[in-house]
Amino acid sequence: MTTLTPHTPAELAEIVREAQAKNVVIVPQGGDTHQSIGNPLAPNGREVIKANLRWLNRVVEYEPNDMVIGVEAGMTFAELDALVRPNGQMLPLDVPVPSRCTVGGALAVAADGPRRLGYGTLRDLTLGVQVVEASGQQSKAGGMTVKNVSGYDLMKLYHGSYGTLGIITRVNFKLLPRPRAAATVRMGFESFEAAFKLIDALQASQYTPAAVELICDSKHNGVSRAAQIEVALLADGLPEAVARHERDIPVLAKKFGSKDAIILRGESHDTFWAYVADLPQVAELSLDKLALKLACLPSELGKAVTLAQKLADQFNLVLTLNARALNGVAYVRVRGSNANLQAFHAALLVQFPRTIVMGAPEGLRGKLAVWGNDVNGLDIMRRIKHEFDPHNLFNPGRFVCL
Repeated sequence: MTTLTPHTPAELAEIVREAQAKNVVIVPQGGDTHQSIGNPLAPNGREVIKANLRWLNRVVEYEPNDMVIGVEAGMTFAELDALVRPNGQMLPLDVPVPSRCTVGGALAVAADGPRRLGYGTLRDLTLGVQVVEASGQQSKAGGMTVKNVSGYDLMKLYHGSYGTLGIITRVNFKLLPRPRAAATVRMGFESFEAAFKLIDALQASQYTPAAVELICDSKHNGVSRAAQIEVALLADGLPEAVARHERDIPVLAKKFGSKDAIILRGESHDTFWAYVADLPQVAELSLDKLALKLACLPSELGKAVTLAQKLADQFNLVLTLNARALNGVAYVRVRGSNANLQAFHAALLVQFPRTIVMGAPEGLRGKLAVWGNDVNGLDIMRRIKHEFDPHNLFNPGRFVCL
């Protein structure tokens, strides 16, 4: 497979035009942190080239006073943070492996982070995109201001399109001021049942955390040795509001069985949430591990993670997971034999059919229902794919059945 590295959107457009003329398949590539997601490529005998966008990493437009920035798609989140941090600004999305994950790749796979609870996802933070279409034409959707959309919001089509509709070359973001204060409250529990009593109480409360993460990971330095499960809460904003969370949340957690709580600030706070953001990473996955993303109603999350634990025990698998506890999104990882991994996945799909495979052992590639058993809008997606990429040049076969 040949890899080409365009240095400008115009060079990329020329590559796409030549690929169309020769009926060559194109695989967009950024930092290779999410390439394991999706079905195996289906080129049907055609030549395949990779278009690596890491050299498309320039700042196109930055207005600190307006708190907006436009960058090329190959810029990493670490590079973007280094640019805006000196101005006291941030893009509040905590992607896995930020030193490698590019903004275009994250948008294409709809990546999220722990702070989606307080700040939303990339879909909410993106103002506009520019893309190279399958014809080689450059186009844009949205712009550099919040109120810039009339008619169809085509920008949203590229969010979670997995590189099948066009190649993103630029993304415009709205930035936010960095919070004046931030702290973490880590609370240990001996069961999912106890942890979800706290989570349900938080859901019904007037507290305003930026993130609430459920963690079951034997390798991490938990609250205590007795605690197998942890709930971590991130509070940021005004110092008075953060102090309220630090004071009240440990008291609330104690009512539901948490025997201890740890407060983190400063560097230890930042280090902890960098660890949490990296938990769902699939850039490097061991050969015997299956990584899944499960989405459900927040009220069903307790049932989902309890079932995952039960099935892991049933099929003799090692389970680790983390979940956006108030958003209904869980990242589940199980390790064991291929046969047992496949059985675990099939059993989980029965009750949670919208579970997505993010990474799997090579022996299971092509054998799993990667996009789950309940994919809505297939006919519409096929029609959109045919309209945007009639010759099926971009990532054929990767997304659903496109």
